[in-house]
Amino acid sequence: MSAFWIVDQLIQQGVDQFCISPGSRSTPLALAVAEHPKAKSVVHFDERGIGFYALGYGMGAKKAAAVIVTSGTAVGNLMPSVMEANHSFIPMIVLSADRPSELRDCSANQASDQVKLFGHQVRWQCDLPAHGSETYFRTQIAQATFYAAQNPPGPVQINCQFQEPFYPLQAEKRFGKRIEHHFPRLCPPIESLRVNARRGLVVIGRLNQDPRPILEMAERLRWPVFADILSQARLYPTQEQIVGFDAVLKRGCALEPDMILYFGERLVSKSFYSWHPHIPITHVSPYPVLQDPARRVRTRIQCDLELFCQQFHAGQHDEKWLSEWQKLSMAKEEHPLKIPRDSAVFLGNSMPIRDADRGLYPEGAMGFYCNRGLSGIDGNIATAAGLAEGLQKPVVAWIGDQACLHDLNSLPLLKKGSFPVQLVVENNYGGQIFTRFPVSQSPHFEKFWLASHQWGFAGIAQMFDLPFIKSETLPEERLEVSSMIEWTPACSLSSL
Repeated sequence: MSAFWIVDQLIQQGVDQFCISPGSRSTPLALAVAEHPKAKSVVHFDERGIGFYALGYGMGAKKAAAVIVTSGTAVGNLMPSVMEANHSFIPMIVLSADRPSELRDCSANQASDQVKLFGHQVRWQCDLPAHGSETYFRTQIAQATFYAAQNPPGPVQINCQFQEPFYPLQAEKRFGKRIEHHFPRLCPPIESLRVNARRGLVVIGRLNQDPRPILEMAERLRWPVFADILSQARLYPTQEQIVGFDAVLKRGCALEPDMILYFGERLVSKSFYSWHPHIPITHVSPYPVLQDPARRVRTRIQCDLELFCQQFHAGQHDEKWLSEWQKLSMAKEEHPLKIPRDSAVFLGNSMPIRDADRGLYPEGAMGFYCNRGLSGIDGNIATAAGLAEGLQKPVVAWIGDQACLHDLNSLPLLKKGSFPVQLVVENNYGGQIFTRFPVSQSPHFEKFWLASHQWGFAGIAQMFDLPFIKSETLPEERLEVSSMIEWTPACSLSSL
């Protein structure tokens, strides 16, 4: 097999970022990356971390990065990031090196069954043989990128069999041409474009695209908007957006819409899902994936969001409807997390994402991101590092102490990118998110859920040569290099 054909065709398909963990069996792929003039690469010793770095890159760049790992447990370490990519609709190409057929099922060292290892978590997978034609390899790579960019996007696995020797004196270099793929825009169904709703509501969950067509439609309809922190709609303030809508709903709002247009994916707020069970909800998404944990959606429309918003009409609106909601809209609070202009924000799960969704409305930010597909706390640091490289922008990453402890192996990645990451660790000395749950009344709560500790992060920052600040207040300026801030607020935002 010529690894160069694989790498070159990936680059022809637009995949030029390669995330590599060192290994022996994957040597041909690493050499091909090193010798291709258009390949960009980052190397990290931990496969789990490099997988999340690739996830973050895909999140920011909106195109896949390729992950190269050797055989055995190295491939298994990618499972958490592959699962998150699957559920977050993030494209990713896994290049897993493997033993050739003659070394399988014979107790060869570092050999395991890697074929279909990720099961239903990947959009597609193939097991490339050790030998084959150049046309075969290139078309398989093109097929992999096609599935990674499909509807919805997600991860794919290309399992590559390599025979020794792995280090040839002369690697075959032959540049190829791109195999073309084209994706149509899905038109909305005609019957869904005209409704009779005078008191409608627009809800925007997490989006992987520009929210402005939705906001422009809401302005035209004079409908209030509930914008999730991950919808990116808060980057474009409009008078229709209801600030603090989650708190408004928790207070028991009596205003009832006669229709809800719900765009995008799942919301951080749970209040929305338990609200108005009899009101018709129409979910509009370019993806076929069901977004209805409360089982209340009556109509699902899969189509291009911009086309839908341009053509949707709802008749005569209630003149008082929007103003009634605007009276309920809460004043924007002064948030302790200061976002420097032209920086993106990565939010850890548990408390940071909930606090941000409740009250973070900064001006000048470049976007809000989170591993919300499965809401795990693993890989947060690596994802933030990859996000900065994918966006080509500085990133402020706000995560909890447990999430930081979970991903200490990824701290070296903060210094490998072209753009700084300001890592803000909210140290509550344990899993404070569990204090919100009934189990907090258990006599076993401290040991089995809170997992209290007294650790600080100054020594960790020193070990990885990161500038470090410990404070009860957060600085407003952005450092020009990646840094760590240990933030111990006087009282948690979530308890306010």
